[in-house]
Amino acid sequence: MKFSIATLALPLASSLVAAQSFCSGSSHSGQSVKVTSNKVGSIGSVGYELWADSGNNSATFYSDGSFSCTFQNAKDYLCRTGLSFDSTKTHDQLGHMYADFKLVKQNIQNVDYSYVGIYGWSRSPLVEYYIVDNWLSQWRPGDWVGNKKHGDFVIDGATYTVYENTRYGPSIDGDTQFKQFFSIRQQARDCGTIDITAHFQQWEKLGMKLGKMHEAKVLGEAGSTGSGTSGTADFPYAKVYIGSNNSSSNSNSN
Repeated sequence: MKFSIATLALPLASSLVAAQSFCSGSSHSGQSVKVTSNKVGSIGSVGYELWADSGNNSATFYSDGSFSCTFQNAKDYLCRTGLSFDSTKTHDQLGHMYADFKLVKQNIQNVDYSYVGIYGWSRSPLVEYYIVDNWLSQWRPGDWVGNKKHGDFVIDGATYTVYENTRYGPSIDGDTQFKQFFSIRQQARDCGTIDITAHFQQWEKLGMKLGKMHEAKVLGEAGSTGSGTSGTADFPYAKVYIGSNNSSSNSNSN
């Protein structure tokens, strides 16, 4: 849950998924960059970030949006790729957002909390949001994520528990108070399509309103309350896009 202050303003990219299933067959492609220290950057139209507070860590980001996260003895580690915005438009003004992802877990150890799914920020109001479809920890994230539990809702065909939280701490605008929104899927899945806008719309029905969009990215985050966590979260397929959902594998789940 650590965040960079840097802001990226990248061109909006709409990615139409090919007819074949990315869940049954996918691999990294395009140009790549390997990052071994905390960094915010971009490769092609894809924005990325690696952040960790300790340990021996790295991440490789690809121009097709896929990425691979490797962490060793990290107390808190995250990496993410997707769309970055300039905080001038709401999600309604940007258009309907989706994300496709495939996760492969490798040698995961000592993970006490974790979020895999969609992550981002908005401004005016300042909100940090999570759509959690999987986790690297042994247990699903629980009620501790928020001080207000709104309950269970069917969003995009699956049941999610929605939480709201208010906290003071580091944000994209420095140390300040901000809201946190969570949708946590009841059953973890390793691959599929997330209808990001469907979550935004459900949140708004509950009075949880986002502001002007700063980012929407596929996230892998792992944390440890002990000596540190280790492992690899590989995303051989990851895309965040605006437009229609042309995925043929949005119901695949594990």
